[in-house]
Amino acid sequence: MAQRLHQAGYHVVAHYRTQTPEIQALTEMGIDTLQADLASAEQVLAFAEILSERYHTFRALIHNASSFERTSDDLNIAAEQYQQFFTVHMLAPFLLNQRLQSQLKTADGAPADIIHITDINVENPTPDFDIYGTTKAGLHNMTLALAKKFAPEIKVNAVAPGPVLFTRQHSQETITQMLAETPLAREGGAEPVYLAVQSILDNPFLTGCSIPVDGGRRLSKR
Repeated sequence: MAQRLHQAGYHVVAHYRTQTPEIQALTEMGIDTLQADLASAEQVLAFAEILSERYHTFRALIHNASSFERTSDDLNIAAEQYQQFFTVHMLAPFLLNQRLQSQLKTADGAPADIIHITDINVENPTPDFDIYGTTKAGLHNMTLALAKKFAPEIKVNAVAPGPVLFTRQHSQETITQMLAETPLAREGGAEPVYLAVQSILDNPFLTGCSIPVDGGRRLSKR
């Protein structure tokens, strides 16, 4: 998304937690990259202050940071997971949205945008990933609440991906099952997520909505 928005002519500021070759590539493209650990409320607040001081206005905020893993059977570990997932998926977007609300503006006076990247688990949760799903559902609810709270100056919408990019965590058996549950029967790739984001930016009369980008998997996933 950062690359595609940059190519579309936006001045992009991209957040990262860990420096990687991909982050370095964004920097070399001319994209501003800033580091922060969004699992820490203190770092989120400090990051919000840096953004507020360094940039006068924002056309949009896109919240894509995420933690993803199966819920542990050990309740002590699960408690730590819940705190981390809550902070990354819900508290960080809340604090950034509130702190930067007054700086969200467009050049022509049309509504600015906040876009939350959620998950189709919001509609049809997977029991083994219940902490992940419930905190993403909290982000979805925040979409609805802020769509009311920030109107009419700011539109607030969500994009809910499904099987767009498989990772090393996905076994071949899991991939086969997920594709079997996906009516369009293929891995979507990152481009459809960007296209959904761009469609929200282009549409001045859309708020409080969630766009599923899942090849239809929400209709049949177990």
